[in-house]
Amino acid sequence: MKTIIYFILSVLVIVYVAVLCMFNILGETAIMAWDTWGKILKGIADYGGLALVFLYALVNFFGSPLKIVFFVLLTLVIIIYILTCTIPSFFQGLFGIGGGKEGAEALAQWINF
Repeated sequence: MKTIIYFILSVLVIVYVAVLCMFNILGETAIMAWDTWGKILKGIADYGGLALVFLYALVNFFGSPLKIVFFVLLTLVIIIYILTCTIPSFFQGLFGIGGGKEGAEALAQWINF
């Protein structure tokens, strides 16, 4: 069963690298001109590597309790990565990067809630 899953994941890696090559050759503006397909390919380019790492970990990290702990840690890191991609100004302000106070103020409001 694992060999079939690894085969599928290997094919997905090839597709991911092909999409990255398309972005290098054509450029982001040309691909984004394809409307829906451009958005799909941009999503694959942005989050495909993250999804593949998650799927490989999903296959490998089940069995012993220590592996499950590592899987949970990986899941948390992936969630944090997605949050930092979607709302980077919050985290920049949280750590005082860029001179913004948005993150500190948001954290203070959250703590005072």
